Amino acid sequence: MSFIRRIFGVDPQTNFEKGKTAFEKNNFKSAFKFFQKAYLRFDTEEMNLLALDNAALSAEKAKLYENAAELYYQQMLRITANNKPIKEIFQSIDRVLQMIRLSKKSNIPPNELRYIQFLIYLSEKNFEKLTSIYESNKKSFTDSYGKALATTWTLIHSSDTFVEHESLPTTAIPEEFSNLKLKAEEIMQRCSLCKSELFVADKSQIIEKGLEFQLSSTLTAHAPISINSIFLKTGSHGRLISTTTPELPLNLSTGENYTINYSLIPNLPGKWKIGPLIVTYGIPHEEGEYPSNSNKFLIEAKDAEPALNLNMESETIEEDSEYLVTVIVENIGKISLQNTLIKIDIPEGVKISQGTEEKLISSLAEGETFSFEIEIKFDLEQTHFDGRVIKTQCFIGEQHRLAKSSIKLGGR
Repeated sequence: MSFIRRIFGVDPQTNFEKGKTAFEKNNFKSAFKFFQKAYLRFDTEEMNLLALDNAALSAEKAKLYENAAELYYQQMLRITANNKPIKEIFQSIDRVLQMIRLSKKSNIPPNELRYIQFLIYLSEKNFEKLTSIYESNKKSFTDSYGKALATTWTLIHSSDTFVEHESLPTTAIPEEFSNLKLKAEEIMQRCSLCKSELFVADKSQIIEKGLEFQLSSTLTAHAPISINSIFLKTGSHGRLISTTTPELPLNLSTGENYTINYSLIPNLPGKWKIGPLIVTYGIPHEEGEYPSNSNKFLIEAKDAEPALNLNMESETIEEDSEYLVTVIVENIGKISLQNTLIKIDIPEGVKISQGTEEKLISSLAEGETFSFEIEIKFDLEQTHFDGRVIKTQCFIGEQHRLAKSSIKLGGR
């Protein structure tokens, strides 16, 4: 071995070429070692970063996830320091997190992990993904990572909307993060250029199962923006009937508001969480899209009140003494009725010759009609000729009277 080689080691380009050969032969552990040596020795920025990229990828393929996490972390800092595009920065951040999850270990300080996790949220505006990561992995991570993840999850979970005044954690961070912090704050600023809010304009409206009600949203622009998509999450407790969503893209100027109205129907009684309203928008003359999520709106849908039409029709069997009476019950409400009791009031001197004074309808669906017949006979000697009024009443349960009707038979 020459004196120069003993002092300076193998030329980094030689290690780099050996790494390429090992990688092509799927010998990823050897490739990782060669690329890492080359990365530590290259003087030029371009080759140094290229060797770092290859070392990280080789470590990942060799399932040396802890090494891969550290190398992707260094890559992230380098990409950030070189003012690479936002998308490239966040791809690198996401790879760091993936490697940490796979290794279940991390030498990265918790406060820096907190930044990484927070920035992934910034890049995707995806609370559901963050929740899933937290819930499925919180028991398998090291304490430091688990605490960092829990802290960030709590921070984001504390607010339904990403508001303009929300800021990055204030924990001291390495100098290398300065550009990353600026990029994050830049995204935070752009994510706050459109504010959306869900609200009920008419607070006096009754919200019942099966009945339509109105919900509104306002979009407010804090700078010139172009709205590209609008989507309201409604969940499974109800359905969207109609909306006044505008033709897209919708261009708004600074300070301009736009109102959208929604008609919805609850499928079930009880609490129904609607939202958020998910909006994506762009900024004129700039690339990229930014998300804006509204608040979630909680309504309490009541069970619809029962409603019936109760009518009677008559047909003469024998003039002034015998009649066929048809009782017609129609469910005009928005709910099915169970155990509906029909009571017929029979005046003195009158008797039912066929049928009964009470009829129990076990089930009556929305819009359904039920009818039954009784035959009435009058005792002409005991009944006042002008007072032959038959009354019916309809009850739900024992006390709640829902409808009543009457009919006069005969008379001169």
